[in-house]
Amino acid sequence: MTEQTKKIPTVFDSEEQHVGEVYARALLGVAQGSSKIDSVVEQLESLVVDVLDKSPKIEFALTNPKMSVEDKWGMIDRVFVGKMDPTLVTLLKVLARRQRLGSLRAIQKSASELRDEMAGRIQVQVTVASALDRSAQDALVSKLKTVFNKDVRLNVKVDPSVLGGLIVRVGDTVFDGSVDGQLAALRATVGQRSETALRSASGTLVQTP
Repeated sequence: MTEQTKKIPTVFDSEEQHVGEVYARALLGVAQGSSKIDSVVEQLESLVVDVLDKSPKIEFALTNPKMSVEDKWGMIDRVFVGKMDPTLVTLLKVLARRQRLGSLRAIQKSASELRDEMAGRIQVQVTVASALDRSAQDALVSKLKTVFNKDVRLNVKVDPSVLGGLIVRVGDTVFDGSVDGQLAALRATVGQRSETALRSASGTLVQTP
């Protein structure tokens, strides 16, 4: 497989990523002991997507360095106790005490990736120029399972600027188009209906340290 390397932007800098991994491993360690990893990770994902993303005021209060730890704990109790697994409530209070609530997204990202790793899955983000129908997505998942020899959790993003190409991202590794012919077969796999969305030129592999 031909490889080229260059720096590309990442969502989190190295320090934030490290913090996310440390707390995610601790969280999953506790959740694994109580056999509720999937539930805890799904609730953490919901916390980010359904609460932080949709309620900026809550995120601002949780991350506001001027709010006391006691006030944050009170807010956490009012908003989350009884609605969230106690393991996550404890995590939030620990993060509040250590002024780390701003790292929740990094923790959620790492926790989701670690959960999938433990289950023998990989998260794959596919960016295409136009939407794929269900049959095309199913065929894509099947092909990616063959390419990576793992179960796949697929996230599809539509970006017209891709200009008809196909970008497959696994962690910080980006497969742009076909990689030594492996992903070129995707176009034939998904069929004529999705050919435009999956059309790609020569392949490169961009690896970010």
